[in-house]
Amino acid sequence: MKTEEKRQEALGFAMEKTVKLMKQSLNRLLTQHPEVDITIDQWVLINILKKHESLSQQELGDLTFKDAPTITRMIDLLVQKGITSRLSDTKDRRKFKIQLTGAGEKIFTLTEPIVKEFRATAYVSIPDEELILLDIIIQKIFRNLSKNT
Repeated sequence: MKTEEKRQEALGFAMEKTVKLMKQSLNRLLTQHPEVDITIDQWVLINILKKHESLSQQELGDLTFKDAPTITRMIDLLVQKGITSRLSDTKDRRKFKIQLTGAGEKIFTLTEPIVKEFRATAYVSIPDEELILLDIIIQKIFRNLSKNT
């Protein structure tokens, strides 16, 4: 195997391992806060809904890279918990708009500082210039892979 191929393989494994560890660590941290009672995947939906007034299930699936059955299950669970609600779409009654409830807003408010502290811990001792470069590189990888989907 060529040196470049070895480096790419090692880098791919390191990125996959890091992403998995970040998800596991944040999930573990969230379980230490029973007042939030959500997973990292649920947090992603809540965070996206906080940034938008309401979204369709399709839009949520597209933004989270989740397939339709997965996003439906996640939304069902969040509705059961009272965190989100489904409202009929005024333009198309076959569709629903998903939005945060008051309880969902509260969960967001409780969870956001936990996530921010987690990220600060993960990025400690990494200079801003390196984080900016990392972001640029990740965006390039994302664009490269998006071309193939």
